[in-house]
Amino acid sequence: MPTVQTFNAIAATVRDRLYRLALRMTGDGGEAEDVVQEVLLRGWQRREEIVRLDNPPAWLMRMTHNRAIDRLRLRESRRRNEHAAAPGDRCAEDPYRQVESEDTLQHIHRLMARLPTEQRTVLHLREVEGMSYREIVSATGLTMDQVKVYLHRGRTQLRQLLLNEKIVER
Repeated sequence: MPTVQTFNAIAATVRDRLYRLALRMTGDGGEAEDVVQEVLLRGWQRREEIVRLDNPPAWLMRMTHNRAIDRLRLRESRRRNEHAAAPGDRCAEDPYRQVESEDTLQHIHRLMARLPTEQRTVLHLREVEGMSYREIVSATGLTMDQVKVYLHRGRTQLRQLLLNEKIVER
């Protein structure tokens, strides 16, 4: 039973981080919950090997990252299929998103959603989750150089978006 208790302890400590990552990547609370549930289920099925890893939370973060990417690809594929089926239809953007509060943090999160997936993920893991570069490498499977490049590009692009929105002084 120690494996079960160990896995449960690991899952309990990392669950909120998994959710925040999935939410940041998918932009949908329900979908983020589904991603976390799938990851924890897969983790449970492989608990014997996970508890022996050097950094089980990083493995779970990586699984969350990968599963969220799968969900995004599936969503994009569905969107393309819907547009192909009805080329004259245009999806109206949610007007409530455009009228959201001017709270800077909320605005930054919306701008982050416009970044490419890799940049958004690395930026989230570093700035929101406070992960070290090594932890990000473990969680995403990227190389250290890729992490540094995506982080730099993500910060640069986010700053430019903020400047364009006149939230940050030049």
